[in-house]
Amino acid sequence: MNFPKLKVAAGLAACLLSVSTLAAEPPSRPEGYLDSTEWYSRAANAGDAEAQYLLGEILSRGLRGKTDRDLAADWFEKAAKQGHARAAFALASAFETGRGRKRDMAKAAEWYQVAAKSGVLAAYHNLARLYETGLGVKKDAARAVGYYTEAATRGLAASQFNLGLIYMEGLGLPKDKLLAWAWLKRAEIGGYAPATGPIGVLEKDMTAAEKAKAYETLKKIRG
Repeated sequence: MNFPKLKVAAGLAACLLSVSTLAAEPPSRPEGYLDSTEWYSRAANAGDAEAQYLLGEILSRGLRGKTDRDLAADWFEKAAKQGHARAAFALASAFETGRGRKRDMAKAAEWYQVAAKSGVLAAYHNLARLYETGLGVKKDAARAVGYYTEAATRGLAASQFNLGLIYMEGLGLPKDKLLAWAWLKRAEIGGYAPATGPIGVLEKDMTAAEKAKAYETLKKIRG
């Protein structure tokens, strides 16, 4: 059975997607959200993956008055198994945080992989963290750098910052203060305030010539 989508559906979807799934404040309730919730519930039960995902978000964030993370994770899983990328990321987050699912880092890694393959940028970053720390997967610095680089190149400031620190400290690869400075600076330019401190530490030991080379490196990684 097909259900007519209410106008508020697109607005709610945009509102939810503008906020990171992890460590995010719930967005304000959209106008008509009770009606949209009724539609999402009917459509989700009919097997609509997007409705299942959005109903999961509503339940996870308490947008209809109460939070039910267990039920939210159920809907995320139903949608993820139909190939819904953002639902796969949300399910991975549930396994990582223990909110809605029993904490299981291996399953978190598995679903982050699914989300990353579907192009969810934050999934690359979270996979990199897992490979960097060895949580749920075998510790692998090279894969961590690869995932961070993918996300950093595509504009994720948190990955740019972490990648800069890796080059700065030589964690799993040779130290490179020019690349470290360039990635940290790109993160700072993007508004990532924590990058300012490490940049200052690097600049104390950089010559004028090195700073000039660092700026050239920054131009290259910015494309």
